[in-house]
Amino acid sequence: MEMMQPEVVTLGECMAVLYPSEPIPLAQAGQLALDIAGAEANLSIGLSRLGHRVRFISRVGNDPFGQRIRSTLAAEGVQTDAIITDEQAPTGVFFREWLPDGLRRVFYYRRFSAASRLAPEHLHRELFEGARLVHLTGITPALSQSCAEAVAYAVELAQEAGALVVFDPNYRAPLWEPEQARAVLLPLLRRADIILMSHEDAAAVFGVEEVEEVRKVAETFRAQVTVLRRAEQGACAFVGSSCISVPAHPVAQVVDPVGAGDGFNAGFLAGWLRGYSLQEALQLGTRVGAAIVAELGDYAGFRGEETPGKSSIEDKERF
Repeated sequence: MEMMQPEVVTLGECMAVLYPSEPIPLAQAGQLALDIAGAEANLSIGLSRLGHRVRFISRVGNDPFGQRIRSTLAAEGVQTDAIITDEQAPTGVFFREWLPDGLRRVFYYRRFSAASRLAPEHLHRELFEGARLVHLTGITPALSQSCAEAVAYAVELAQEAGALVVFDPNYRAPLWEPEQARAVLLPLLRRADIILMSHEDAAAVFGVEEVEEVRKVAETFRAQVTVLRRAEQGACAFVGSSCISVPAHPVAQVVDPVGAGDGFNAGFLAGWLRGYSLQEALQLGTRVGAAIVAELGDYAGFRGEETPGKSSIEDKERF
């Protein structure tokens, strides 16, 4: 059966993640749970569960972790035809601990991973055909020079396909210093149609964090909309000199904050694809993000939805 064209294309590294099943330091753990994780993969799963077609482009090793990534994403309905198996490099792995005080620490083992070998020659025009959005993050260009070139080429292919470029700086301090990130990410941000960022991203990449300061920075870009995730303070979207804000969705208990930003992005982009107003899209983003933090794991809190295009009232009943 011929695969339907995706609404969203994203690319990046998905890794195996191991973590204690209880809030203790890794050094004290007797057993570790195994799952998959990665910002772009999390978003892919989220959008798929929300009823949208997504293609994930990546590389994995010819190893059990690579097999786990491919089978998990496929089972979630994500299109995995553009995941390349690398016979020379392993799948990236990281370990995460969650502590009683709410702190989270991660330990990456991703240098020279299969995904770090992603390059422009692995991207083909037909992979982007029909897409409405191409989602990219600042994590991927931090992995290697070839990955940075692949992200830049993905922008070109998105524009050729008539898709909007969605860019999330997603700054990761273990991968690079703010100055290096800023030099690489600013040219990419200037080519984006939709910018999604956290207040931590704004501080690291732009040196600002307050809403009004971020709004002034947003006005310097060509993006149609710049969205600022503000955690427990909600989220806002900048369109020209205007700012649309929504409060955070209430959470009874924060179990695991990891993946909240990816959840928000999936909800917001689902709203965008459905033609919601910016306020409605922001509200869906906060509801999905809140569902993520209420459960352990990067994507466990995503809820399924059988039919895209539901009204915001029906979405509210699910989240």
